[in-house]
Amino acid sequence: MPRNRKIFSARTIKEWSGGEINARKPSIEMEKWVEARINQGMITSIDPSDIPRGALRLAKNARVLFDKTGRRPGTVLFGPSAPDSNAVLKVASLKLPDGSGHTVRFTKSSLYDLQSGAWDQITGTLNGTDQDRFNVANIFDILVFSNNGANPIQVVDFATKTFGNLGDAKAYRYITPFFNRVVGFAHRGVNEVEVGWSGEYGSSSSTYKGIDEWDPLVNETSGSGPLVDSPADLNDFITGGFALTNVMAILREKSLWVAVKQPIHTNPFNFYAAVPGIGCDSPNSAKLTSHGLCWLDRRTRTVYLWNPGSQPEAIGTPIERTLINNISAPELVFGSFDPIENAYSVCIPTVGSEIVQVWTFYFEEKAWTYNEYPGISSFDDTELLTARTRIDDLVGTIDQLIGTIDDLSPIDQAISTRIIGRTDGTLVVPDDIADVDAPHGAFGPDPIPYNTELVSGSFDVPENDIYIARVVIEYEMHVPGSMEFYYSKNGGVDFTFGKSFSPTRLHVPQILTFTKVIKCRKFAWKLTASSGHFDILKYEVWVYPSGQSQAPTQIGRVS
Repeated sequence: MPRNRKIFSARTIKEWSGGEINARKPSIEMEKWVEARINQGMITSIDPSDIPRGALRLAKNARVLFDKTGRRPGTVLFGPSAPDSNAVLKVASLKLPDGSGHTVRFTKSSLYDLQSGAWDQITGTLNGTDQDRFNVANIFDILVFSNNGANPIQVVDFATKTFGNLGDAKAYRYITPFFNRVVGFAHRGVNEVEVGWSGEYGSSSSTYKGIDEWDPLVNETSGSGPLVDSPADLNDFITGGFALTNVMAILREKSLWVAVKQPIHTNPFNFYAAVPGIGCDSPNSAKLTSHGLCWLDRRTRTVYLWNPGSQPEAIGTPIERTLINNISAPELVFGSFDPIENAYSVCIPTVGSEIVQVWTFYFEEKAWTYNEYPGISSFDDTELLTARTRIDDLVGTIDQLIGTIDDLSPIDQAISTRIIGRTDGTLVVPDDIADVDAPHGAFGPDPIPYNTELVSGSFDVPENDIYIARVVIEYEMHVPGSMEFYYSKNGGVDFTFGKSFSPTRLHVPQILTFTKVIKCRKFAWKLTASSGHFDILKYEVWVYPSGQSQAPTQIGRVS
């Protein structure tokens, strides 16, 4: 008698992937489609589909260092309590020959010197506002400054704890030291294309070695004059001046000029136009870096790097699309250079908001990131210096001291430190351990959290050929925290939550794996974090051939 036969449909292989059931043949394996190291920063000026795989569409509250992209440090309060609640517009230092010095906090109406764990007031009168930022110059161990021409150029006397007019100097907006002189640019409200310079050395009895003498009738080596080649130059206002070794760079709104020293003591500088058509209309964004002079120009929508003698390089090209979208007034923009991280930053305050946008360019990786800081008003990188301990600072009697007087105040080897001034008068510094920002008066008494977002470019998926199957991210955790992974089926317009995880192993490369079969035309992923610190090393996108998602109804017969 023939055996009964029964037709069975082949067993379908079912796989649970984040809530979806997909059928596939077990014999077909995933294939690696994309693999890249994330070290090219943020690019917004081209279509997300064209972004290189090592770059991101958004790198918010992140930094790119040592071939890695990670979460930016939080901040902690610095120094003694703020002596007033004025916005800090600058922090600068004066280093003395013995290695000691002064760290000075500038606001619109006050100067304070950090001494022995307290802020000593330096008395004087200033007429500026929070929009009148400071230029500071150290020359002959003397600290001089301008406050955007709201006052004549000022000089600080640390012995008497006072500041006042530097001789008969005019109210120049910008200053720089150059060849034994102080040079001023843009006589505020009088002649915005004027350049003036102090005398050289002066009389032997001069306390300030001639830099307080600006009248050529008193010291013939001083002088001033307009920077004019044609009548059109009168409308091309000066927006900054900087000394670069043996040349002086002058920024104007629509051109770049250079000055060199010449052997004529009554006319010591030769000025000439170096680059027409490119200028700087955001004066306080201009900063000297170890690579040249950097600044933001709204008129051409980019950030430039310039070494006199060559053409300016537009390093802001990757982010031109979004860089200036929220600039309401160029005088509010300010810049900074961090020599430790080798990074230049453009800080853009927003009118009506305490959140300041900070765009940072990392020279080593040639990569941009975007950051947000609460209520910052200055971004300075300076050596932290204090004078020697004073007898008045000591507690007890001389007989109770041990050792020598010099032992009381050893000279520390100072290194550059990033000091961030804020609108409530406080100072903060970045801290690689902190994963929140220090409290700010406008945000209440608690530390302020910030969210990091890393958003990939858009992947054009040939949906008739492949399905997204898995995303693998290699990372290294440094401070414990949590991260969330999201994916998008429309190239980053909308995101769907994928998974969250809280790694506990530190300083060891680890793998985040998200598995889900996704059919779409444009794919993107996002990683967010509001705590901890981590570096992203690389990522991979794996795919299935599309045919394996189709479950056959019958493969064969089984007796």
